[in-house]
Amino acid sequence: MPIHENEPGSLLDRVNKEPCLVNFLESPITYQCQNLDLVIDYYSVTDLPSRLHEWTFNLVKSNLLDMYKNSQGGWNEQEKRAEMLAPQARYLIARSATDPTDLKGFLLFQMIQEETMDDDIMANCAYCYEVQLMESARNKGLGECLMGLLYQIGKHWKLDKVMLTVFKANEGAFRFYTKKLGFELDEISPGACLPRYKARLFDYELLSKPCK
Repeated sequence: MPIHENEPGSLLDRVNKEPCLVNFLESPITYQCQNLDLVIDYYSVTDLPSRLHEWTFNLVKSNLLDMYKNSQGGWNEQEKRAEMLAPQARYLIARSATDPTDLKGFLLFQMIQEETMDDDIMANCAYCYEVQLMESARNKGLGECLMGLLYQIGKHWKLDKVMLTVFKANEGAFRFYTKKLGFELDEISPGACLPRYKARLFDYELLSKPCK
């Protein structure tokens, strides 16, 4: 159940003090499909080498810069870097099993609290901030694998849901999350909680999936 207060010692507080959130999974985490033979490494932001931060940031910029520029919030490089280096940021980074420098994609997430439609209740969420793939690794199930790992993490740590933000203009991503992975509009998403004429003013939706 959602917790009512973000007190010291709460579930989320305890989870965020854990140095590694994937110890319950078999190690190493691997993924094989078609011509991909990958290892998926876990990092907290304090363990993330600077070269990997630069690679993840540049992949976001390469894949989404135009979409950000055309969004209501625009593109702010400083703010994006700060988000990707937030104290609670965690990464799943997929690389070649035979060449650690051959990077294929990553997922950036945080364990956070989000509002609900009940003013007295906050939901504990495994929040996906980014899932980005190299072009050579797309359409091979890797994105689904990374999101599946995030779902397992959220479920293992007894969080309420996996959650993410998606641009309405990113129709491919919207279909991927909703049609393939079973995400739905979260209760606080503009399209779920506002009249249609107001919801149209927003260029994003919030999607979520319960950690059952």
